[in-house]
Amino acid sequence: MDNDMASSHEGIVPSPPPQYDCFLRELEERLYDGCSVTFAVPHHRSTLLARGVLSRLEARGCYTAEIDLSDVSTIEALIFRLLTGILQLRIVITSLPNSSLSDLIESLSRPEIRAKIQDLVDIPYLQRVKEHSLELLDESISLMQRIPEQSNRRLVVWFHEFQVIHKIDDLLLKRLRALFQYQSHVTYAFVGTDLFMMRTLFADRHQAFYRLAVMVKYPG
Repeated sequence: MDNDMASSHEGIVPSPPPQYDCFLRELEERLYDGCSVTFAVPHHRSTLLARGVLSRLEARGCYTAEIDLSDVSTIEALIFRLLTGILQLRIVITSLPNSSLSDLIESLSRPEIRAKIQDLVDIPYLQRVKEHSLELLDESISLMQRIPEQSNRRLVVWFHEFQVIHKIDDLLLKRLRALFQYQSHVTYAFVGTDLFMMRTLFADRHQAFYRLAVMVKYPG
């Protein structure tokens, strides 16, 4: 009997705390108003929060993108996630290759995809620089600004497991900071599971992302 009871509860996600709805509304308002946020929370909570907050923001006319960095370990993998998440805003139902960055870029020349993005994306340029990761990264971040700017809408990007970013390359965070801080139509939720590392990235004055986002506390 005890074994049956134990197995019946496997995989059940604990109920959110009573302050959950207030926290959800706080995130929605901050992100809608252009204020990037950062906090630490278990991955399953990040997924639930993203679903709740981003759906509300979409209802208010925002573009939204959810990018999971949990298995990202190279700049190329980061670019792949960024391009896939952002281009999907335009391509919508057309599926993109989920194999490699090179395959993704080559697929942009397909007529049904090119027709939806050619006014924003210089496809020949992406194909020329696909082996030059830093140039491709810069273009990917630039695209994140161009899509909402053209429509005069806000784009809210939700990163899961953001703390892994510091392991990829020593200069990556500085480069991202230089690009992110001048974006006028993009807001970020930098969410991770490692509380110490997330605090270090955003609260240590010696870190590139120092004060790039407001630190909020999940009410758990």
